[in-house]
Amino acid sequence: MSGYMRKEGFDNDLLDANASRRSIDDIKEVIKNKIPDVIFFSTSTCTIYKDLLVAKVAKEVNSSIVTVAVGTHVMALPHDTFAESEYLDVIVYSSEWEETSLNVLKNISDLKNARGIYLRKTSGEIIKTDIQAPVSDLDMLGFPAHDKLERDIYGDPTSKRSPKSIVMGQKACINNCSFCCQPAFFGAPVLRKRSVEHFLEELKWVQDLGFQEVMFNDATLTADLEWAALLFEGMIRNKIDLTWNCSTRAERVNPEILKLMKKAGCHTIALGMESVDSTVLKNIRKNIHPEQIREAVSLIRKNGMNTVLFCVVGFPGETRKSIEKTISFLKTIDSTFITLGIAVPAPGTDFFRHIEENNYLLTRDWSRYDPMKRPVFSYPELSADEILYYSTYGLRQFYLRPRYIFNRVIAIRNMSDVSKNFNNFVGFMKRYVIHSRT
Repeated sequence: MSGYMRKEGFDNDLLDANASRRSIDDIKEVIKNKIPDVIFFSTSTCTIYKDLLVAKVAKEVNSSIVTVAVGTHVMALPHDTFAESEYLDVIVYSSEWEETSLNVLKNISDLKNARGIYLRKTSGEIIKTDIQAPVSDLDMLGFPAHDKLERDIYGDPTSKRSPKSIVMGQKACINNCSFCCQPAFFGAPVLRKRSVEHFLEELKWVQDLGFQEVMFNDATLTADLEWAALLFEGMIRNKIDLTWNCSTRAERVNPEILKLMKKAGCHTIALGMESVDSTVLKNIRKNIHPEQIREAVSLIRKNGMNTVLFCVVGFPGETRKSIEKTISFLKTIDSTFITLGIAVPAPGTDFFRHIEENNYLLTRDWSRYDPMKRPVFSYPELSADEILYYSTYGLRQFYLRPRYIFNRVIAIRNMSDVSKNFNNFVGFMKRYVIHSRT
């Protein structure tokens, strides 16, 4: 959004208050110094109450500042969100966030002409403006504003180098998982892709800015194997010196594409597994089989890259037996990392509707909708406390195995690896062994 606004003649400031650990008072001081005409702020379900404080302090500084909330939570619950904050003026409901943000800027004097938004009029009436048509040519959005980032604040346990940024070459996903915000808010699984040439130009610029690593934020980077191969070949041909990680699906990797990915700088590939139980997988429309996961992990590791398996406990159909089955499977697979988060029913998804319609929901306190906290739902045969227990138990079962620890130790190549592994281990012990989650 920031890069597109600038491309279209509206310069702006970009602030990641969470990653830079700024308080709401710090944000207020920034607003006092800048006195912007409009503030766009991102939201999520579990942070919505804190996110809305941005609108409050903006109005305290200058009541004429237009406050605009962006994110899937507000898209799902626009009227609830307006009721939460009297300081909020606009909610973006369109999945075309970049184009809709530009609509707001171009129609700032008469926002009812801005397509893709909910608008609170001075009378208090909330209106929904016309639909914003999908953007067919993603190249026209330009490049994200990498140069506006505070570069040294980003990283994750898989990172090899820093500073790090995020890039994305596609919109939407090829699958339709019931729990995911991608199909719920960004349309049917029809992939829209940037041209490879345009994407390569961005990667060159990212490197020129001094970044050494990126994360490809595409839901399934190798969804279109031909497009992906052209991208990786272009990175190799242009000698783009960026290490990177990405996500894809197990059935969208093969020996040929993996060799290209490794040569182009890839070090870690994440795969969505969620569960190995056939009932759970069917209920969430995952369209994957555990043996496809096993084969994909084996291929990736043979090609010299690490893997992350995204696993979740608590989806519809889950039982004690199905969770134990998933944990047992994980202990037999050579994945470098796993996650075992707690299922979160995001408002607007089919999963949320299922939980709500069957009276499994325990709370609408959105701050509790966090995969690291006790579930916000409970099943008749599987309680919230049991789901929470199994999440922590499963992670301990995987990461505290002597064989796993030995493999991590022998994989150490330098002092940076020593430091990273030590910090990750200490963090894991504090969170999952010493302290229990609530």
